[in-house]
Order: sequence, then C-alpha cells, then structure tokens
Amino acid sequence: MKVDIFNANKKYNIIYTDPPWQQSKGNLRKCRPNQGKKLDYPTMTLGEIKDIHEKVFNLACEKKHNVFIWSIDKYLLETEQMMQELGYTLHARMIWDKENGIAPAFTVRFSHEYLLWFYKKGNMLMPARDQRGVWTTVFREQSTMHSRKPVVARMMLEKMFPGSEKLELFARQQAEGWDCWGNEI
Repeated sequence: MKVDIFNANKKYNIIYTDPPWQQSKGNLRKCRPNQGKKLDYPTMTLGEIKDIHEKVFNLACEKKHNVFIWSIDKYLLETEQMMQELGYTLHARMIWDKENGIAPAFTVRFSHEYLLWFYKKGNMLMPARDQRGVWTTVFREQSTMHSRKPVVARMMLEKMFPGSEKLELFARQQAEGWDCWGNEI
C-alpha cells in the first residue's frame, strides 16, 4: 500500500530502502541502444538521502527495528558513515551477486550490490527462530533491469520477520504486506 511517510501514524519494524544515489548508467558506448547516460529516475544527493532517512527513522520506526539499505561500491563507505551518524550500528553486509554485472570500466566487472543491515544498539529486532542461520550473506539472482532488486531479498525479510510492519522507501512497485513510498509507484 502506498503511504505518505511524513503524515502516517503507523510505526514500522523493518525499513527496506533503495536510495536513488547520484550516478549514471556508464559511458555511452556501454549503454543499451537508444539510451543515454542519464538514469530513468531523479537522483538525490547524500545530504538529501540522509535527511529523508532521518525524518522517517524519527517519525515512523518502532523502538525495536532494523534498517536494510541498498548501496553500491561508490557509496558504501558514505552509507555506513551516514547510518552511524544517525545512531545505527552495522550488523551485516549482504552481497547480491547479479551474475551479469555492468560492462567493465578499466579493471574489473562490477557485478554486485550491498544490502546493509543496521540496528540501534539494544533494539535489534531478532529474526524468527526458525530463520536464524538459514540465510547467508551472499545471494545470487540475475539482474533483470536497472535498479530492480532481487526477489530473494524481500522474501528473506518476509520470512525472517513475519508479522512485522514493513516499509519500503524509494519503492518502484507495490508489494503485498508492505507499505511503500516512492515517486515511481
């Protein structure tokens, strides 16, 4: 269900977020035919991303909650620093192996993204007992289109935290059992 996160009276246990980092698709010869370097959606500065997350965390989070935020190599350290500045502790760096990454620039093929799990000290929401130790920090699923995240990530959160209130920030599609906020839905 699409929600107005700044005017909702609901509190969430799981925040799943895919910020629109400032980047481009790569150089023109590596883009698909009839596409430019510009992304198909507006991006935000790190400061804008931090401001939105801070507001959501203050307005819409239960005391016990976890934040799962997507990051790329270019913004990995900045993401971790931003979350630390917002009072969060890193629990795990999960890696999505896209199995078909973007074309290489100069050295290696970048074919992964990070899903970072953060919590507030003393307030981590623990996974369901039957899900502890089931999931690993690496999941493999072929990337299907730019910025679409793997199905297995959302499925993992649903199984690990059944019955929890879940919010997806910067959502690109609605999902059953999730409240969603984003300009693409």
